[in-house]
Amino acid sequence: MTNTLIQQNAGIVARGLAATISANLSFCKNISKQDSSIYDGTNGFSPCATVYIPKPARYIPQNTLDITSSIQAVSEEKVPLTLDIISTVGVSLTSLELSSDINLKSVINRINDQAGVSIAHDIEKQMIKKATQYTYNQVGTAGSTNYGISTILAARTKVNKFLCPTDGDRTLLLEGDASAAAVEARAGLFNASSKIASQYENGAIGRADGFNWYENELLYNHTNGNDVTGVTVKTTSIAGATTLAVSGLTTTTGTVKKGQVFTVAGIYAVNPQTRDTYNFLQQFTVTADATADGSGDATLSISPTIYSSTSGGLQNVSGFPTAANAIVFSGAASTAYRQSLAFHKKAFRMVSVPLEMPRNAEFSAQATEQGITVQIVREMDVRTREWITRVDFLGGLAIERPEWACRITS
Repeated sequence: MTNTLIQQNAGIVARGLAATISANLSFCKNISKQDSSIYDGTNGFSPCATVYIPKPARYIPQNTLDITSSIQAVSEEKVPLTLDIISTVGVSLTSLELSSDINLKSVINRINDQAGVSIAHDIEKQMIKKATQYTYNQVGTAGSTNYGISTILAARTKVNKFLCPTDGDRTLLLEGDASAAAVEARAGLFNASSKIASQYENGAIGRADGFNWYENELLYNHTNGNDVTGVTVKTTSIAGATTLAVSGLTTTTGTVKKGQVFTVAGIYAVNPQTRDTYNFLQQFTVTADATADGSGDATLSISPTIYSSTSGGLQNVSGFPTAANAIVFSGAASTAYRQSLAFHKKAFRMVSVPLEMPRNAEFSAQATEQGITVQIVREMDVRTREWITRVDFLGGLAIERPEWACRITS
């Protein structure tokens, strides 16, 4: 078998894998994808490398016809994104299995139907977990299984409050039990019969309450830290703060987990455009695990970044958290809660990048289909003389507009 034919076959397998992975995604299929501009001209990336993606510019409208002193530059900020979503499968293939078209078809079926689908599920699981942990809006009752119309509408109302676009790009992901309860609560309220056939593709249920509904059994199951009561703000925040100093944790053993949602007494959300104060508290999420020091204090990394009225057009809270303000965490200590997720397509942006290609591999190729890049390489392990074929995906997730997403906790 010539090297040229072997490489052609590698390309066929790689393209099939990329297509299979893409076809088996629901969350990733319904979020924005970064185009190839971030890696044009590169020879590929390594895990945990950083790419820089453009963040949409924000404009502050003026209320006067004279804009002489307020002309804004049209520039997009570049923000760093770590390529930390990795999914790899290794399989054994012999030369004979790649030596004919018949055998190649068998290999494609084995890899696509098994490795490709497994990688798709793994990517989806990792992406959903990261997206959920960085989503601070939350509705529902921790520990409840209520998915009635009012609960779903509460999620819609929450993203509406932050001026989420009301187009057809809103998605709702529910795991099977939640989906069954929610669908039963609104029987007959989904799409017209002419569209029912499409509901059975890729887990799609239909459209209701302003969302396109999908079942997904890979949703994130969040477990709280062991200390959720009696916590207060330790020091007053400042504009642009991405951390919050707290007191009242159990000395040395108190933990707060990444993904925990909390509110601060007296700190209300505001309308992103009018800056008017809403009648509900701003929710925050913890973006890194934290453990109390010997005095029961800790510094929480949080999202969103805190901006008050002193921050101009960036304002997102009614005021700064102040020392002694009470902090209320969602749910009970050390308890797990299922997190369904409602979001707009532009809330998150997925990045899938090429890996560095080996120079002398006999069987190697890389392909991109619908924003999903996958690499396949076959090499001999000189330690065991075993021929190993590996399939690799490398990517990341940008949290672009987290205010356009909302958890539904149960």
